[in-house]
Amino acid sequence: MLFLPTKTYSSQPDEYTLKSAFLYNFSVFTTWPDQSFATFNLCIYGNDPFGKKLDFLLQQKTIYDRAIVVHRVDQREKLIPCQFVFITQSEAHHFADIVNSLANYPILTVADSPGASFHGVMLNMNVNDGRITFEANLTQAKKVGLVLSAQLLRLATEVY
Repeated sequence: MLFLPTKTYSSQPDEYTLKSAFLYNFSVFTTWPDQSFATFNLCIYGNDPFGKKLDFLLQQKTIYDRAIVVHRVDQREKLIPCQFVFITQSEAHHFADIVNSLANYPILTVADSPGASFHGVMLNMNVNDGRITFEANLTQAKKVGLVLSAQLLRLATEVY
């Protein structure tokens, strides 16, 4: 939530504005084994619930001194150049297939659907009592060489 501009969102931010902040922070607290990418590619796979808010909130932010570029992707094979993939609820019935197709790549997978972590999604956001929480599938992250920081894991409601 470090970066929510108060001028634009003076009232309570909506759910996906808050989740945008989580996406950024997830990236900050993750280490990729190879950081030779020119831009940090954050991909949205499925029906985009963020809209242009995500682009606005991430403009001029960086990960590893690389500009963050948001891509809306509609084909699984186009996810390979991504460092981060948010799998939307519209693709929830395909979690296992998506995770399997990315199993050999250091791509952080994130969702906001019940049970996503059990299907191999690395970070899954939930809304509990009006607050956004998340669970972490550390086993899956380690399989692809990603390191989720201890600071991040301490905030998770569950770590698998």
